[in-house]
Amino acid sequence: MFKTSLFFKLLNVFLRIGGIGTKFLIITLMSKYFDVDVFGNYGLITSIITLLIFILGLDFYNFSVRDILKTNDKQEIVNKVILTFILYIVVYLLFIILGYFILGNLSYIKPYLFLVLFLAITEHLSQEIYRLLIGFKKVLLANIILFFRTVSWSAIITFYYYNNSLITIEKIFNLWLIANVLTIVYVLVFSIGKNYDSILKLNLDFFWLKKGLKISSVFFIATISLKSMEYANRFIVDFFMGEKLAGIFLFYSNISILITVYVNTIVISFELPELIKSIRLPNIDLLLKKFKKSLIIHVFISSLFILLIIKPLLLWQNKVEFENYLPLIYFLIIGAGLMNYSLLYHFKLYIYHKDKALLKSMVISAVLSLLLTISLTYFYGIYGTATAFVISSIILFYMRYYEAKKMKYD
Repeated sequence: MFKTSLFFKLLNVFLRIGGIGTKFLIITLMSKYFDVDVFGNYGLITSIITLLIFILGLDFYNFSVRDILKTNDKQEIVNKVILTFILYIVVYLLFIILGYFILGNLSYIKPYLFLVLFLAITEHLSQEIYRLLIGFKKVLLANIILFFRTVSWSAIITFYYYNNSLITIEKIFNLWLIANVLTIVYVLVFSIGKNYDSILKLNLDFFWLKKGLKISSVFFIATISLKSMEYANRFIVDFFMGEKLAGIFLFYSNISILITVYVNTIVISFELPELIKSIRLPNIDLLLKKFKKSLIIHVFISSLFILLIIKPLLLWQNKVEFENYLPLIYFLIIGAGLMNYSLLYHFKLYIYHKDKALLKSMVISAVLSLLLTISLTYFYGIYGTATAFVISSIILFYMRYYEAKKMKYD
């Protein structure tokens, strides 16, 4: 049993790392293939898509997954899952209308407007499906689908690159969208077939939805605050210093964010469901200590990996514009490392339902981060941006730590 368990855990890790690896491969290939300013535009668009994923979700999953995992009745689970996706469909329709008018005014998005709109929707829907599969302990299926969704289109782009075929931003987005749609259709057909009888007995509880929206609004504000800390600096660099320096900053930001993706893959996706379910059990303190140890180890491993590959990567890339700004990576690794280690205190607040404390720590950190980033970028340029990111990460770490430690006296 141990050998079987170990094999499946390693297989899941391989599938997840494969997905991360291909995304990283595309970033590095396109940073070499595209001119720096074109790469800057590509990076800004993908950053906007990432931010839109969080906006579209309203962070409802923080309520729904936590609630669904505690539900034992199968019919009630089906009711809640379908109601969740009805909410998302309404949000998607509103987003298409608003997105058409708002995003259509951005010069670098306008040529790909509908691709960006539908990529944001399908990426969010894929992410929600993944979270539910993980929550229902369908970890292997979730990771196989994720692997196909990321590796399929990335492999085609890689093939184009090494065969000297023309690669455009539009071509990348089209392939990405096709992969998303195929995996979503597969999961929907699979899920409907398996739960057909329960779907026919559907009973929608809109009071549950209203309750969830009220609770998740706290997480939504907190998440937008966090993502503004992670992504706003890219747009601030673009505003003050133009597309070329934005491309350089995006390159190093995308590499440092591997720490976050890796920690989410190896630590959060495996250990958080157990923490949520064990909240009232005597072993919760041991699980939190294990979680802390895992965070330390994997933040160190991912940081070391980036430090080992960055110089060979720059030599292969052979672009002096990127190499001239190599010190940026050290600032960004420190900031990303601190942010990810502070997840210990973030999830402690989360599992104990200290939602207001969680919100307070995030919003204060985000406001200070925005002010710091604008000020330091204006006065000190791109290294001011990097310095602001480190200081912001220290502030976030302290705020999460402070609020988590206060729980002892509640």
